[in-house]
Amino acid sequence: MNYLAHFHIAQYTNTSIPGALLGDFVKGNQWQHYPEPEQLGILLHRHIDSFTDQQVAQLKLNLCFHPTMRRYAGIALDVYFDYLLSQHWPHYHSGSRDDFITHCYQQLHNYPLKERALVTATHMREYDWLTHYNDHQQITGTLKAISRRLRRPTKLELMLDDIDKHSQTIDQAFSELYPLVLKRVIKFVNEFNLESSSH
Repeated sequence: MNYLAHFHIAQYTNTSIPGALLGDFVKGNQWQHYPEPEQLGILLHRHIDSFTDQQVAQLKLNLCFHPTMRRYAGIALDVYFDYLLSQHWPHYHSGSRDDFITHCYQQLHNYPLKERALVTATHMREYDWLTHYNDHQQITGTLKAISRRLRRPTKLELMLDDIDKHSQTIDQAFSELYPLVLKRVIKFVNEFNLESSSH
């Protein structure tokens, strides 16, 4: 899942949207240095990524891609899953997608983010990434941007051809996977809150 899904899940579980962003940047046990709402957001982000990767592996979605690109399947699918969430927004959220996106940008703006997280949040708002997830053509640009951050030059945008070729399989997988994720995150948050209240 990419940022739109992580933020949607944050609101769905009544957890921190800034924490959901920080999950991409806070490494190791550094999460312990944040306030509890962001601690939960960071750990929830990690849990979502881990669970999603397991499910993608079980569904063998990596086989939809050319053998030389399968190692990057998780990255490409994260971006495409945000596109699918945006496309099917009314199925997963009762409110307006535009209002939700505005709320996310405001939450990120109001939180004292630092360094790379701040740069990402600023660019996200300036270039309206969350709205662009609804545009199939923008997937190419997103994958190109991610490619530039990888250690070795890789044209991730070429993976969109495989996604389009197997879109029916991937779309069906998302429709099965995302409800599982939503159930899983409720359980995770409840367990975290129970453990926190016992200390």
